[in-house]
Amino acid sequence: MTSQGDSTSKEAYAFVPGHITGIFRIHDEAENLLFRGSVGAGFSIAAGTLTTVRISESSSLKMRIVYNNELIDAPVTSAVILRLLEDHDTTFNIEIAHESQLPIGIGFGASGAGALGTALALSSLIGNDTGVQTTGVHAHYAEVVNHTGLGDVIAQCHGGFEMRTKPGAPGIGEVVKIPYDHSKQVVLAGSPGLETKEILTNPEKRERINRVGDDLLEGLLASPDFDNFIIAAREFSRRTGLMTERTESALLELQSSGFKECSMVMLGDSVFSFCSESESRSVVDILTHFWTQDQILVTSVTSDGGRLV
Repeated sequence: MTSQGDSTSKEAYAFVPGHITGIFRIHDEAENLLFRGSVGAGFSIAAGTLTTVRISESSSLKMRIVYNNELIDAPVTSAVILRLLEDHDTTFNIEIAHESQLPIGIGFGASGAGALGTALALSSLIGNDTGVQTTGVHAHYAEVVNHTGLGDVIAQCHGGFEMRTKPGAPGIGEVVKIPYDHSKQVVLAGSPGLETKEILTNPEKRERINRVGDDLLEGLLASPDFDNFIIAAREFSRRTGLMTERTESALLELQSSGFKECSMVMLGDSVFSFCSESESRSVVDILTHFWTQDQILVTSVTSDGGRLV
């Protein structure tokens, strides 16, 4: 939805869910960045990012980007803006405000949510196509060029529980939906510790991720259901050696307490655990042994993708 601010400015709003990846395989060899991406599986969550974009005409391009009231250097959001305005004759003063439940840098899809929200809202203000697939192309490009993600944006366009079966931007990549129990909650816990960019550009880690991912995704594609996703995600986190000591200890305690629908979040020093609403307090109590209360989030899978609001 677009609204008029003062006489010279306009603003628009978009909401994009967070996204959790449990297993993936890197595909970033294509010369065209829109054909780069990942295959894998994960789910979008009800917790997400509300992005407000305000623009006014200016003699030169100016950008101010705020995340939860803190001014940030935001290369992904900036890349979205520059790509959208590439062929635009007018220059703007652009203010972006991301209000988010998603901490940055722990694998909850924060950069993808901010990028897609910016693309949706800014497109609506400058008269571009606001279809989520079209705007998602710009967000995907910004993630890939900054090495901050490969598959979050296409998943955040679709929502729900998904398996990405062909890499690439929305409209190029392909997604298959995985059925899930809508009554389940998911408890997330995490903190900075694994740098996505460092892992995506490390030859040894890439080779291991792709070898293990190829092996496990073949079986998941043959039977893409929730139970097989959990099994594949746990095996992937173990065999790739990506687990930190904290995530490994937390997952062992969750499983020994009967909460077996859990695994590591890719990529972060982070975990997810599915449970019933009545069990969520017990899961939170276990995770407070490893993370602080403000590093734990109780949410659910959402079937809604990114959208203007």
